[in-house]
Amino acid sequence: MQAIERAFSVLRTLRAAEGSLGVSEVARTTGLPKSTVSRLLTSLEEVGAVERVDNAGAYVIGHGLVDLAGGGTPMTSMRDIARPYLRELTESLGESSGLTVPDGDTALYIDHVAVDTSVRTRDWTGMRFPFHTVAGGLAMLMTWSEPALDELAARGLEAFTDNTATTAGELRNRVAQARRDGFAWTLRDFDDEINGVAAPVRDSEGLAVAAVTVYGPSYRFPGSKDPSVIGNRVRETSRLVQEHLDL
Repeated sequence: MQAIERAFSVLRTLRAAEGSLGVSEVARTTGLPKSTVSRLLTSLEEVGAVERVDNAGAYVIGHGLVDLAGGGTPMTSMRDIARPYLRELTESLGESSGLTVPDGDTALYIDHVAVDTSVRTRDWTGMRFPFHTVAGGLAMLMTWSEPALDELAARGLEAFTDNTATTAGELRNRVAQARRDGFAWTLRDFDDEINGVAAPVRDSEGLAVAAVTVYGPSYRFPGSKDPSVIGNRVRETSRLVQEHLDL
Protein backbone atom coordinates (compact mmCIF):
# COMPACT_ATOMS: atom_id res chain seq x y z
CA MET A 1 0.00 0.00 0.00
CA GLN A 2 2.83 2.42 0.81
CA ALA A 3 4.34 1.97 -2.66
CA ILE A 4 0.99 2.79 -4.28
CA GLU A 5 0.54 5.87 -2.11
CA ARG A 6 4.03 7.06 -3.03
CA ALA A 7 3.41 6.47 -6.73
CA PHE A 8 0.21 8.51 -6.59
CA SER A 9 2.04 11.25 -4.71
CA VAL A 10 4.54 11.44 -7.57
CA LEU A 11 1.77 11.45 -10.19
CA ARG A 12 -0.17 14.18 -8.40
CA THR A 13 2.98 16.31 -8.23
CA LEU A 14 3.62 15.95 -11.97
CA ARG A 15 -0.01 16.65 -12.81
CA ALA A 16 0.00 19.87 -10.77
CA ALA A 17 3.20 21.15 -12.38
CA GLU A 18 3.05 23.82 -15.10
CA GLY A 19 5.93 22.14 -16.91
CA SER A 20 8.13 19.09 -16.64
CA LEU A 21 9.83 18.19 -13.36
CA GLY A 22 13.08 16.43 -12.56
CA VAL A 23 13.75 13.90 -9.83
CA SER A 24 15.01 16.51 -7.37
CA GLU A 25 11.96 18.73 -7.82
CA VAL A 26 9.54 15.82 -7.38
CA ALA A 27 11.45 14.66 -4.30
CA ARG A 28 11.36 18.15 -2.80
CA THR A 29 7.60 18.49 -3.37
CA THR A 30 6.63 15.02 -2.16
CA GLY A 31 9.13 14.82 0.68
CA LEU A 32 10.30 11.44 -0.59
CA PRO A 33 13.99 10.45 -0.91
CA LYS A 34 15.48 11.09 -4.34
CA SER A 35 16.38 7.42 -4.69
CA THR A 36 12.75 6.45 -4.08
CA VAL A 37 11.46 9.03 -6.54
CA SER A 38 13.96 7.93 -9.18
CA ARG A 39 12.90 4.30 -8.76
CA LEU A 40 9.20 5.17 -8.91
CA LEU A 41 9.60 7.33 -12.01
CA THR A 42 11.50 4.57 -13.77
CA SER A 43 8.74 2.08 -12.99
CA LEU A 44 5.98 4.51 -13.97
CA GLU A 45 7.76 5.30 -17.22
CA GLU A 46 7.91 1.60 -18.11
CA VAL A 47 4.10 1.37 -17.99
CA GLY A 48 3.49 4.72 -19.71
CA ALA A 49 2.14 6.54 -16.66
CA VAL A 50 4.88 9.17 -16.95
CA GLU A 51 7.10 10.18 -19.81
CA ARG A 52 10.59 11.58 -19.96
CA VAL A 53 10.69 14.66 -22.19
CA ASP A 54 14.40 15.38 -22.32
CA ASN A 55 17.80 13.79 -21.75
CA ALA A 56 18.23 15.65 -18.48
CA GLY A 57 15.53 13.48 -16.90
CA ALA A 58 12.51 15.79 -16.78
CA TYR A 59 9.13 14.07 -16.63
CA VAL A 60 5.48 14.79 -17.42
CA ILE A 61 2.31 12.73 -17.07
CA GLY A 62 2.32 10.07 -19.79
CA HIS A 63 -0.42 9.42 -22.29
CA GLY A 64 -0.58 5.83 -21.11
CA LEU A 65 -2.40 7.21 -18.08
CA VAL A 66 -4.61 9.37 -20.28
CA ASP A 67 -5.49 6.31 -22.37
CA LEU A 68 -6.82 4.54 -19.29
CA ALA A 69 -8.98 7.53 -18.46
CA GLY A 70 -10.67 7.76 -21.83
CA GLY A 71 -8.76 6.63 -24.86
CA GLY A 72 -6.35 8.43 -27.13
CA THR A 73 -3.18 8.02 -29.12
CA PRO A 74 -0.03 7.28 -27.08
CA MET A 75 2.13 10.37 -26.86
CA THR A 76 5.33 8.57 -27.79
CA SER A 77 3.96 7.11 -31.04
CA MET A 78 2.39 10.45 -31.99
CA ARG A 79 5.65 12.24 -31.41
CA ASP A 80 7.63 9.64 -33.36
CA ILE A 81 5.22 9.90 -36.30
CA ALA A 82 5.19 13.70 -36.31
CA ARG A 83 8.92 14.29 -35.82
CA PRO A 84 10.03 13.85 -39.48
CA TYR A 85 7.29 16.21 -40.62
CA LEU A 86 8.27 18.77 -38.01
CA ARG A 87 11.85 18.65 -39.26
CA GLU A 88 10.70 19.29 -42.81
CA LEU A 89 8.51 22.14 -41.62
CA THR A 90 11.36 23.79 -39.73
CA GLU A 91 13.69 23.46 -42.70
CA SER A 92 11.17 24.88 -45.17
CA LEU A 93 9.94 27.80 -43.03
CA GLY A 94 13.14 28.62 -41.16
CA GLU A 95 11.52 28.69 -37.71
CA SER A 96 11.14 26.22 -34.85
CA SER A 97 8.22 23.82 -34.90
CA GLY A 98 6.46 21.79 -32.25
CA LEU A 99 3.65 19.42 -31.38
CA THR A 100 1.01 20.09 -28.72
CA VAL A 101 -1.70 17.87 -27.25
CA PRO A 102 -4.72 18.77 -25.10
CA ASP A 103 -4.24 18.30 -21.37
CA GLY A 104 -7.19 19.51 -19.34
CA ASP A 105 -7.67 23.20 -20.08
CA THR A 106 -4.14 23.53 -21.43
CA ALA A 107 -2.02 22.79 -24.47
CA LEU A 108 0.91 20.56 -23.53
CA TYR A 109 4.02 20.74 -25.70
CA ILE A 110 5.37 17.24 -26.30
CA ASP A 111 7.99 17.91 -28.99
CA HIS A 112 10.15 20.67 -30.44
CA VAL A 113 12.41 20.93 -33.47
CA ALA A 114 14.70 23.95 -33.21
CA VAL A 115 15.76 26.07 -36.15
CA ASP A 116 19.51 26.36 -36.64
CA THR A 117 19.88 30.09 -35.99
CA SER A 118 21.41 32.11 -33.19
CA VAL A 119 18.05 33.69 -32.31
CA ARG A 120 15.25 31.18 -31.73
CA THR A 121 12.28 30.53 -29.48
CA ARG A 122 12.91 28.36 -26.46
CA ASP A 123 12.04 24.67 -26.25
CA TRP A 124 8.68 24.44 -24.47
CA THR A 125 8.57 20.64 -24.36
CA GLY A 126 6.82 19.54 -21.17
CA MET A 127 5.24 22.94 -20.56
CA ARG A 128 1.51 23.70 -20.50
CA PHE A 129 -0.20 26.90 -21.62
CA PRO A 130 -3.87 27.97 -21.57
CA PHE A 131 -5.52 27.11 -24.89
CA HIS A 132 -6.35 30.73 -25.72
CA THR A 133 -2.77 31.99 -25.44
CA VAL A 134 -0.82 29.89 -27.95
CA ALA A 135 -1.35 28.93 -31.58
CA GLY A 136 -1.46 25.20 -30.83
CA GLY A 137 -4.18 25.78 -28.28
CA LEU A 138 -6.30 27.92 -30.61
CA ALA A 139 -5.89 25.32 -33.35
CA MET A 140 -7.33 22.67 -31.05
CA LEU A 141 -10.18 25.00 -30.06
CA MET A 142 -11.13 25.16 -33.76
CA THR A 143 -12.63 21.68 -33.34
CA TRP A 144 -14.66 22.48 -30.20
CA SER A 145 -18.38 23.18 -30.14
CA GLU A 146 -19.66 26.68 -29.41
CA PRO A 147 -21.03 25.68 -25.96
CA ALA A 148 -17.63 24.19 -25.08
CA LEU A 149 -15.89 27.42 -26.09
CA ASP A 150 -18.32 29.47 -23.99
CA GLU A 151 -17.75 27.16 -21.03
CA LEU A 152 -13.99 27.60 -21.34
CA ALA A 153 -14.39 31.40 -21.48
CA ALA A 154 -16.71 31.33 -18.46
CA ARG A 155 -13.94 29.78 -16.39
CA GLY A 156 -11.81 32.86 -17.10
CA LEU A 157 -9.33 33.78 -19.83
CA GLU A 158 -6.12 35.13 -18.31
CA ALA A 159 -4.41 38.03 -20.07
CA PHE A 160 -0.73 37.42 -20.83
CA THR A 161 -0.30 40.45 -23.11
CA ASP A 162 -2.49 43.25 -24.45
CA ASN A 163 -3.26 41.01 -27.44
CA THR A 164 -4.59 38.02 -25.48
CA ALA A 165 -8.27 37.18 -26.04
CA THR A 166 -9.89 37.59 -22.61
CA THR A 167 -13.63 37.56 -23.37
CA ALA A 168 -15.97 34.97 -24.86
CA GLY A 169 -16.58 37.27 -27.83
CA GLU A 170 -12.90 37.74 -28.56
CA LEU A 171 -12.29 34.01 -28.28
CA ARG A 172 -15.17 33.21 -30.61
CA ASN A 173 -13.82 35.71 -33.17
CA ARG A 174 -10.32 34.20 -33.04
CA VAL A 175 -11.67 30.68 -33.43
CA ALA A 176 -14.06 31.71 -36.23
CA GLN A 177 -11.19 33.28 -38.18
CA ALA A 178 -9.05 30.18 -37.65
CA ARG A 179 -11.86 27.95 -38.94
CA ARG A 180 -12.20 30.06 -42.07
CA ASP A 181 -8.46 29.94 -42.70
CA GLY A 182 -7.86 26.33 -41.65
CA PHE A 183 -5.09 27.42 -39.28
CA ALA A 184 -4.68 29.69 -36.25
CA TRP A 185 -2.24 32.57 -35.84
CA THR A 186 -1.29 34.11 -32.52
CA LEU A 187 0.42 37.49 -32.79
CA ARG A 188 2.00 38.44 -29.48
CA ASP A 189 -0.88 36.74 -27.62
CA PHE A 190 1.30 34.87 -25.14
CA ASP A 191 4.49 36.91 -25.29
CA ASP A 192 5.17 40.25 -27.00
CA GLU A 193 8.24 38.73 -28.63
CA ILE A 194 6.65 35.56 -30.07
CA ASN A 195 4.27 34.84 -32.96
CA GLY A 196 2.97 31.41 -33.88
CA VAL A 197 0.72 29.52 -36.28
CA ALA A 198 -0.81 26.06 -35.91
CA ALA A 199 -3.27 23.60 -37.42
CA PRO A 200 -5.15 20.77 -35.70
CA VAL A 201 -4.55 17.04 -36.05
CA ARG A 202 -8.03 15.52 -35.87
CA ASP A 203 -9.42 12.13 -34.89
CA SER A 204 -12.13 10.25 -36.81
CA GLU A 205 -14.81 12.43 -35.21
CA GLY A 206 -13.12 15.68 -36.18
CA LEU A 207 -11.87 16.58 -32.71
CA ALA A 208 -8.27 17.69 -32.23
CA VAL A 209 -5.91 15.20 -30.61
CA ALA A 210 -2.91 17.43 -31.29
CA ALA A 211 -1.74 20.48 -33.19
CA VAL A 212 1.29 21.11 -35.38
CA THR A 213 2.72 24.54 -34.67
CA VAL A 214 5.47 26.86 -35.86
CA TYR A 215 6.69 29.81 -33.82
CA GLY A 216 9.35 32.45 -34.03
CA PRO A 217 10.43 35.91 -32.88
CA SER A 218 7.71 38.45 -33.63
CA TYR A 219 10.17 40.84 -35.31
CA ARG A 220 10.82 38.34 -38.14
CA PHE A 221 7.91 35.90 -38.16
CA PRO A 222 6.01 36.05 -40.41
CA GLY A 223 7.94 39.16 -41.47
CA SER A 224 7.57 39.80 -45.19
CA LYS A 225 6.27 36.27 -45.84
CA ASP A 226 2.60 35.71 -46.63
CA PRO A 227 0.87 34.47 -43.45
CA SER A 228 -1.59 32.45 -45.55
CA VAL A 229 1.19 30.61 -47.36
CA ILE A 230 2.83 29.77 -44.05
CA GLY A 231 -0.48 28.74 -42.52
CA ASN A 232 -1.35 26.45 -45.42
CA ARG A 233 2.08 24.81 -45.18
CA VAL A 234 1.43 24.09 -41.50
CA ARG A 235 -2.06 22.81 -42.29
CA GLU A 236 -0.68 20.44 -44.90
CA THR A 237 1.82 19.10 -42.38
CA SER A 238 -0.92 18.50 -39.82
CA ARG A 239 -2.88 16.61 -42.50
CA LEU A 240 0.11 14.36 -43.21
CA VAL A 241 0.55 13.62 -39.51
CA GLN A 242 -3.16 12.90 -39.21
CA GLU A 243 -3.06 10.43 -42.11
CA HIS A 244 -0.30 8.42 -40.46
CA LEU A 245 -1.94 8.19 -37.04
CA ASP A 246 -4.20 5.27 -36.23
CA LEU A 247 -7.20 7.34 -35.10
